[in-house]
Amino acid sequence: MLGVIAVVTSFALLAFLLHPRLKRFDVWRAASTPLASIIGSGFLVSLPILRDLVGSWAVFPMIGLLTLAYLIGSAIRDNISYVEPLLSAGTASVRTVSIEQLSHFALAFAYFVSVAYYLVLFANFLLKFFGIVDEFSANVIVTVVLIIIGGVGFWRGFRAVEGIEIYAVSLKLAVIAGTIAALGVYAVESFLASTSDFNIVPGHFELDKLPAILGLLILVQGFETSRFLGANYNAEERIRSMKLAQLLSAAIYVAFFLLMIPLMGIATSDHGVAAIVDMLAPVSIALPLLITVGALASQSSAAIADTLGAGGLLNDLSHGRIAIRVTYPLLAVVAGAITWETNVYGLITLASRCFALYYALECLQATFSVSNRGEKLRTAGYALLTAVATAIVIVGAPVEGG
Repeated sequence: MLGVIAVVTSFALLAFLLHPRLKRFDVWRAASTPLASIIGSGFLVSLPILRDLVGSWAVFPMIGLLTLAYLIGSAIRDNISYVEPLLSAGTASVRTVSIEQLSHFALAFAYFVSVAYYLVLFANFLLKFFGIVDEFSANVIVTVVLIIIGGVGFWRGFRAVEGIEIYAVSLKLAVIAGTIAALGVYAVESFLASTSDFNIVPGHFELDKLPAILGLLILVQGFETSRFLGANYNAEERIRSMKLAQLLSAAIYVAFFLLMIPLMGIATSDHGVAAIVDMLAPVSIALPLLITVGALASQSSAAIADTLGAGGLLNDLSHGRIAIRVTYPLLAVVAGAITWETNVYGLITLASRCFALYYALECLQATFSVSNRGEKLRTAGYALLTAVATAIVIVGAPVEGG
């Protein structure tokens, strides 16, 4: 019964999200890109990781990460409103231009790492479907996919995949909605029946876990992509799209974490990032299948999207001297090296540090911008965010796991 609820809910929401009228709504189309990133990989791997760190209190560090991301998003939104016009008009100061260029270099490298991260998750969920847990096999799959991406990108380009985000995010939202609906009914039924099926593990927190929690910033990363949609959307639409994506994803994360509390103690066949598949199995056999389909779709589309983003950024930063098609095999080589030298937990932390560096530079940019406008309170707030993001770069630590 719960499987039917999950599938029906998923198909119903998918039909709604793909309705032509909604797809023509500019703010929703603009929000699909950041939303696709924020609730992509993070949604799938965050709960098993945080469960191992703090037990059933996992929702609290997730709320903290979501809050931090929203505040950093406010700095980027301020830059969209006030810094972008100066850069476009060529009237920005040398300091402003320098910070912007540095932030874009940091983001370009972050994309290199995130492509490896997304593809490692893709491989883990694919192998999990066949009951295989093996890091070497996952790395081989990632290497093959990177060779395909690099080769196709060099010879054919990636124009055919542009615009795929609206379909990818619709599928992911539909799968998530079905999962949450089934979990909600499961929780209510178990409570009314007064069963002892709940597998709640105690909540706990040690201060030495804080660096690992800070190293999970990438789990809620992706909102910054609204910054780079200027070719198709104006500043107001991009600001609204970022807010919508962050608030909607926050609601989804919190609801999912709360409804998963009764299942926190479920024994999993492995302690890897794909453990969520085992955790959902007691609710319905359909949920692991739904989550796996959503995982494969989201990781592949996210990897391609970040490949496109990295290619475009490198082309811009080199002022056209590096052809976009050349960046794809370059990215494949670098991402492949990162994959073989770093395990999945190390990848999560490395990617978090790279994005944290970009966020620190953007918050620094916003700090100078609001200071020039005489806004003392916001200056202090953005300066604090700069310090927090910098701290993540310095102290963010990998989660211990297989």
